[in-house]
Amino acid sequence: MNTHSRTTSDLAADLALEPSTLPGVAPAAGLGLLPALAVELTPIEPPSEMAGALRRRLQARAAQSAAASRGMTTRRLADAVWQDLAPGVRVYGQHQDELGQSSLIQLAPGTLWTPGAGAAALHGPDLAVHELLLLSGELRLDVAVLGTPTLSAQDYQLIGLAEPWPADAGLSSTSGALLYWRSSKKAVAAAHEFGQTAASHRVAAGEQGWQPLRQGVEIKPLHVVGERISMLVRFQPGATVPAHPHGLGEECLMLEGDLFLGDVLLRAGEFQFAPAGTGHEGLLSDVGCLLYFCGAIDPAAADPAMRAGY
Repeated sequence: MNTHSRTTSDLAADLALEPSTLPGVAPAAGLGLLPALAVELTPIEPPSEMAGALRRRLQARAAQSAAASRGMTTRRLADAVWQDLAPGVRVYGQHQDELGQSSLIQLAPGTLWTPGAGAAALHGPDLAVHELLLLSGELRLDVAVLGTPTLSAQDYQLIGLAEPWPADAGLSSTSGALLYWRSSKKAVAAAHEFGQTAASHRVAAGEQGWQPLRQGVEIKPLHVVGERISMLVRFQPGATVPAHPHGLGEECLMLEGDLFLGDVLLRAGEFQFAPAGTGHEGLLSDVGCLLYFCGAIDPAAADPAMRAGY
């Protein structure tokens, strides 16, 4: 006799534990013993003195988390409020202060847009240094002094003061485009700020230039002036950056994946601005991510051994 064989009654007993579905009834509405058991399960209530201690610890942790992110601005893509700038063009403001302004710009397929001198429709008529990072689609910059380049996803273009935005310059896209546009004002920028940059330059997505920051984290500088840097940052799954302060205001725009900035989860398409004087308790990416960063690299965030030579 095969000792591993199972009787019909054994199989029937197993089936009784599974939800059964009646003819014409959706599986979620099936009847069975397991759903009945689940309904009867109730939470285990801790003793009153333990419950009070747990409640106080939770409240203290929530207060600590709120204090750590106080003053920071987080933009959720699901909460985006877009404004129409021109036919086929809309904008979603990310951050604005006395140094400059940043926005997401979306162009519908087949759009040709002429922002005007100084890109006044976005950031006012004053001279400024403009940084454009294409997030998706393709974008043609009809700016003769730049050679009318066509940008692809994750291409970066900086337009300096030596080549100010002309009145007849345009942006066009055949397939549609989403870009991040950051302007640094010349009039208020100190010597170390981007607003003093004269020459324009471009960094293509396929170009090399990745550098180690620490284990599992790489950076690709796009533009550097003094302490301030615009760069792409890439986290491997599970990579971390320890707690660090912010000597300068910093902008983070998530391009791919997601990242915990302290207790705040930033997902693809979302943005956070952290003012100077704030700090992050630590950064962690469970799944890996790619983000744009503009700010200063605090020494606490970098591994000196891995940064040697950079």
